[in-house]
Amino acid sequence: MRRHLRDGNLAPLDLRALEESMVFRTHARGDKIFSQGAEATGLFCLRSGHVLLCHEDAYKYKTAFRVVGAGEIMGHRSLFGEDKHAATAQALSTCDVCHYPADVILALIEQYPSFARCFLRTLARDRGPRDALILRAQHLPVRIRLVNLILLMMQRERCGNGGACILQLPMLRRDIAALLATRPESVARAIKQLGDDRVAHFNGRSVTIPSVDILYQESSQEMAPTTTPLEEAEEDAASDAAPPGGYGRGL
Repeated sequence: MRRHLRDGNLAPLDLRALEESMVFRTHARGDKIFSQGAEATGLFCLRSGHVLLCHEDAYKYKTAFRVVGAGEIMGHRSLFGEDKHAATAQALSTCDVCHYPADVILALIEQYPSFARCFLRTLARDRGPRDALILRAQHLPVRIRLVNLILLMMQRERCGNGGACILQLPMLRRDIAALLATRPESVARAIKQLGDDRVAHFNGRSVTIPSVDILYQESSQEMAPTTTPLEEAEEDAASDAAPPGGYGRGL
């Protein structure tokens, strides 16, 4: 949002009015910042923390499709589309969030074309649709999708330059499964495979990558799924029947 304010060429009085209209809140982990189906009341800017955007369909199936990081905005698509929120925003950690009222934002957009162009650039550069292709593509093994998620989080956190890297993931194993369009049991198997092959070692939410270059090589491989969808479903059913525990528990 700071970039929008800097590049929007707002007059000092309008800039002060916008800042005075802002409401600052701190949300605990698990809090809903806004809910699917609710009216869009303005723009949300994440100052710190991580937020998971999740959509629930008519069958109550939840699909997680994006992790929002510090400095990013939320709720703009619903606001500009004059529609209700299509997803729920839930805090993955303690989050500081700024809320800018809809009437103030829309009035400034009408008055300042440069301010409007800032939001157009944000929409055009949104990586969400592109990221979904490499995280949820069913032709890719869960292992490769998990590697792609790790790489995306590394880019967001500016972690790693070719050597070793330690990454702190903000999400739980069930959230990872939802982002990858698979089951937690499949994620646990992929975690074990990456650890056995010394590509990435998971310890709770901490991921140690011995070589970022090897991780990129892993992502670029055209690997065929090691199991068919039917075999994977049978393995998941067996995992459901087994006692809790195993590698990767605690994510």
